[in-house]
Amino acid sequence: MTKLYFDSRDELTCINPDLVAVVQANGNYSRVLYITKREIVLTQGITKMGEILKMYNSQTNRFVRLGRSIIVNHFYLQKIDVLKQQLILSDGNKNDIRITIPKQILKTYKNATIKSIQIKEQEEL
Repeated sequence: MTKLYFDSRDELTCINPDLVAVVQANGNYSRVLYITKREIVLTQGITKMGEILKMYNSQTNRFVRLGRSIIVNHFYLQKIDVLKQQLILSDGNKNDIRITIPKQILKTYKNATIKSIQIKEQEEL
């Protein structure tokens, strides 16, 4: 299990990227939401978080940046509902997170997900 460490002037915060469902921009801070709904606020902005998760992502291919203010863990994707502007992330047990995201971003994410599934299916043939 890999852990990521974030050092600020007065704190050292450790997160488990495998449990991170969503990272949302919050001004110059980032709000990290675990799939268990535990919330952590980090002093790094969303751009810096994206860079850190990108390094981790090169091994796992989990994190996807949706727009300017949100990063989601694709591993937990349950449903994309473009009309209701809802993205539902789930661990398959009792933990669900619903996020409201603009239609155009969800539509782009949905199409990219479908395209990646089709590519994988063609590679397996």
